[in-house]
Amino acid sequence: MVKAAWTMEVVRGLILASLVTGAAGAQNAPKPLTARLADYVEMPLTGDFSVRDSRSQPARVNFLVEEPEHRRLFVSDASGPLYILDKKTRQPTVYLNFNGSGDGKGLFQRFIADGSFASGLLGFTFDPDYDRNGIFYTLHLEDAASTAPAVPKTGVIPGLDASKYKPTKGIMTPTGPASITREAVLVEWTDKNIKDTKFEGTAREILRVELLNGIHPTDDVTFNPTARRGDPDWRVLYVSTGDGGTGELDDVRRLNPQRLDHFGGKIIRIVPDLREHVSTSEVSENGQYRIPRDNPFFSTPGARKEIWAYGMRNPHRMAWDIESPHQANLLAFVIGSNMGLRYETIDIIRRGANYGYPLREGPEFKPESPIYGPLSADKTVPLRISDTVTLADRVPLQDSALAYKTTVEGNAIAGGFVYRGKEWPALQGCVVFGDITSGRIFYAKMADLIASTDGDPTTLASYTEIKTDLPQIAAARAKTRVPAAPPAPATSPATGAPPAGATSGATPPSGAVAAFRAARTFPPRTDLRLATDSDGEIYLTTKSDGIIRRIESIE
Repeated sequence: MVKAAWTMEVVRGLILASLVTGAAGAQNAPKPLTARLADYVEMPLTGDFSVRDSRSQPARVNFLVEEPEHRRLFVSDASGPLYILDKKTRQPTVYLNFNGSGDGKGLFQRFIADGSFASGLLGFTFDPDYDRNGIFYTLHLEDAASTAPAVPKTGVIPGLDASKYKPTKGIMTPTGPASITREAVLVEWTDKNIKDTKFEGTAREILRVELLNGIHPTDDVTFNPTARRGDPDWRVLYVSTGDGGTGELDDVRRLNPQRLDHFGGKIIRIVPDLREHVSTSEVSENGQYRIPRDNPFFSTPGARKEIWAYGMRNPHRMAWDIESPHQANLLAFVIGSNMGLRYETIDIIRRGANYGYPLREGPEFKPESPIYGPLSADKTVPLRISDTVTLADRVPLQDSALAYKTTVEGNAIAGGFVYRGKEWPALQGCVVFGDITSGRIFYAKMADLIASTDGDPTTLASYTEIKTDLPQIAAARAKTRVPAAPPAPATSPATGAPPAGATSGATPPSGAVAAFRAARTFPPRTDLRLATDSDGEIYLTTKSDGIIRRIESIE
């Protein structure tokens, strides 16, 4: 029998949170706010306007991350380009281009940015020691059926040394009656000179994860910002992977988010640099990273040692709340199901915790499934290793900190951050988040989220909307960014520059162009993401029109 110490740690944490912070039911909702927005950057057009799906969004801006020491912004576009954005000139420069598929001019011939909303170039983060070592990490998707070489193409970036780039074996995902169609690839990049806009250095594949399809992939990567040299979490990477839609199925794949023999529906924790934490970790099966021995399932027979937390549908974004210089909480923004209970949630991630999906979302349990059978009276579940193997240990389900019903505020939580800046005092110590599809923005007190994790799933943090006109202005702007003539398939994802004939929308459409625009189906979603920088500026990115905006005032 596996030791159950980690389950007691979770229970003790829940009890302590309840005693220290009090009942969540006593919370007062934050006051309503109104924010005025201003355009910051119109990103280069990368859309394929010959199709009528997510690929025809003007610019699929996915992540905006500030470079350490308050310098430049790095912006990723799912179509392939990774930009450096100068804060003074507000001019984006292509730093790396991942799209080398087909006629693409980028690095990876297996790269795929298809009609799925989560595809192409995904997560991005800087190493905590970036100023000294120039290291950063990226996630992108590749076509599992492609027979093209998996190594970066030579000659694309003159300064890239890919001589030691070694493709790794994909980590298994249970497929049931289906097959693997995608692979998520985590790459370590080392830039020898971080003071210019050209990449000069090496690339190394850390791992690749098998995926059933293009939905709910391996989406985000992050480091604990409070960890310092010598700490157990120093340069230890957290990686989130969705369930691939399996939790809504009625066959054996429904078990996937609860199974511990793969990464789907999980957050994993690894040491990407083989030189770090040598005495407290072991080298992975593929030889490219290390696994900390203090991970909760390191000694559990049959479980993936990398797993830190599990039982989530799609933890597509993560963020840290820095309580003090030495303490931080990791948050996961989890997109809920489009069947059944339909809750969007924010989870405070605890070591070894099971967040219950697909048995539970938000405050409610789902109807019993023949795959699982009846739930026990105490609402615990067995520690599940595979579809056929469970251990004697029974574990409680960790409750979410905040949840909203899908179709009430929107139907896909966008992620966000805990605001600790000085620019907007009304948001100090609050979680700012949004909904991808509706484009609405909300905030809640971080203290209320902590208080809500009291062991009772029905106690949830209160939240309030920050009203903006973003959905309306993004929808209007989207229509103006269609190229000035009905185009052939765009080549811009390969170059990172606007296609020939592109326009910012200053010239009114007429004739055939007007007919083309009228016939085009614009995605019925704002496709919002949020970010902040060390100066306290708040950025809103919208794929639907390819614009980055900033909050100009809050009242």
